[in-house]
Amino acid sequence: MKLITIVIGEGFPLLSLSLITEPLRLANRESPGPVFRWRILSIDGTTPRSSSGHALEIHGGLDEAPTDAVILLASYAPDRMKTDAVLSWLRRRARSGCLMGCVDTGALIFAEAGLLDRRPAAAHHEAIVGFRESRGEAFFTDRLFDLDHDRCSSAGGVVTIDMTLAMISHFENKRLARRVAEILNYRPLESERADGSFGFDWSIPRLDRTLAKAIEMMLANMESPLPIREIANRLEAKDWQLRRLFLRHLGQSPQAYYLELRLDRARNLLRNSRERVGNISLMCGFPARESLSRAYRKRFKVAPSRDRSLYGQPDKSDETFV
Repeated sequence: MKLITIVIGEGFPLLSLSLITEPLRLANRESPGPVFRWRILSIDGTTPRSSSGHALEIHGGLDEAPTDAVILLASYAPDRMKTDAVLSWLRRRARSGCLMGCVDTGALIFAEAGLLDRRPAAAHHEAIVGFRESRGEAFFTDRLFDLDHDRCSSAGGVVTIDMTLAMISHFENKRLARRVAEILNYRPLESERADGSFGFDWSIPRLDRTLAKAIEMMLANMESPLPIREIANRLEAKDWQLRRLFLRHLGQSPQAYYLELRLDRARNLLRNSRERVGNISLMCGFPARESLSRAYRKRFKVAPSRDRSLYGQPDKSDETFV
């Protein structure tokens, strides 16, 4: 029987926990005898609350008991778990040879512990840009989930079930994983990769391929926004033709849509990274934090630093605007 150790922190995602434990429960039900057991630990043995405020019974704090897998469920503020004690414990667990897994923001903690040097981890699309800025491109990937040898990861949300199904297949067999998916009325992803750029609406290519290519160019050029005329030229189209496409299908001009993409990225970085507002401004194509602040307040009705603090991120920005 394989033991899965799930480590949770304050503000852990309850959905992700369920998408790990329920498939394991069903794997036991569909097997001649139990094949998995699991335990839930916290950093210090106290009971953390989920992001939705639910307290959960746990089995204790971090220990050195043998285990076949460790799955880390952090929170929307992963720095709370990024302590020397936790990082050292994760390194020891990895040296023991067990499967090491992380979900969503847990990838940042794995990177800090040095567990992603050989294989990058999947990370949520709202956080991956900030993670790459703080730790580098090599540690995080655009896969939705991943399992290879002694590492597994999930970008978070519903795809955590795909990581768990892959884990069932890893420890048992694919037939059992498929059976668990059938019982859950779930069709597993055909690919472990995110299909294209994060933030892209994949219904758009069905509307118009030229429109889709224009948006792909915008997403690929956020730090140094391309003039709309240059985008049109690259697509061998006229300015007015591109404008007509955007107005017809999206109800706004190309300039307005491009600005919204950049502001959405700024908001993701504010809420999922510790980058200074001035740096975020440059990362999202604004020449100065003043210009970001003006556009941000117009769009979201709140100043960037205020939005960050409302979301639960400590504000250590260099912004002086309110």
